[in-house]
Order: sequence, then structure tokens, then C-alpha cells
Amino acid sequence: MKRRIFLKASTVGCILFFACNKKQTDKYVHYLEPEIGKETTLEGEIIHVCPIEGMKMKLQLSDSEIICVLPATDEPFAKTQWDHKKVKVTGLLQETKLPRTTIVANYQDKKLLCHIDHSPCTDIEWVENRWKDGSAKRLLDRDNESLQERMYKTKQNYVQIFSITANQIVEV
Repeated sequence: MKRRIFLKASTVGCILFFACNKKQTDKYVHYLEPEIGKETTLEGEIIHVCPIEGMKMKLQLSDSEIICVLPATDEPFAKTQWDHKKVKVTGLLQETKLPRTTIVANYQDKKLLCHIDHSPCTDIEWVENRWKDGSAKRLLDRDNESLQERMYKTKQNYVQIFSITANQIVEV
């Protein structure tokens, strides 16, 4: 009798476990998606300011999520002002989808990518120096593997790139 109850309970438990698990893996929903198109505030550390144009910064949130910070004006960010500072950034959150076809094309065309938003790097001198010193192939492979892994984990044919247009940045 106890064995029969145990088997029934185990069967029901397995069915519920797999049913719940299936719902969670059918569609990957990023926790920032509900904030897209809205004014929001994000807190983290600026871990990189683009040295070329100064028109984007890399914000790392406490869970290691990376957000591209864009200026609300044509004024570039000052590297010395924000680099390696903990900040709160308020602005419009946006999403860009980097499709698999673009990722593959960039890899095949041997384009080194910006590690902030994964667009081809515009620093021609830096790119040329990476090919000269032999590190370009390693960077190219690393970025491609990372983007492919993100698509595999999310079961999507693109990589989500989140950016925030900074109306206000406050050091915390």
C-alpha cells in the first residue's frame, strides 16, 4: 500500500517537474525585457569607456549583466570621470537584436568586435595592432564562441544587446 502511494506521488511529482521545466525553457525571457522602451534606473559599475569616440560605456550590473550606456547628447563621456566608478544611470532602456547571420558574417569577415555592444570595432589602429601582435585570431574566436554560447543558452537566433541612453548618471 505504501509502495503504491509512493509510486503515484513520484509519478505526479515527475509530471509536474517536467511540465514546469518545459514552460520555463520554451521561451527565454530576459528580466530586463519589461523595462524596454521605458525610463529606468540601473545601478552598477562602469568597467570601460570607449577610448576612441567616448560615445559608449560598459555598465556591469551586480549580476554581471552588461549594458551599453549611450550619451543623451553629442558630448562624449569623459573616461577619467566615469571609468571604474559605481553609478546609477537613468534613461531610456532599449534592446537591439544581433542576429546569428550578422555574428557569422562578422566572424567570417574577421571583424574584431567592440566588447561593449558587439559591433565591429572602429579603432582601425587598435585592430591593425591586434593582427600584427597575433592576438586578433584569439579575440575573434573568443567573441564568436561567447555570442554563439549566448544564443545556445537562450535558444534564440540572436543575441540581445541592452543599451540605456543616459539622461542622468550619478556616482554612488
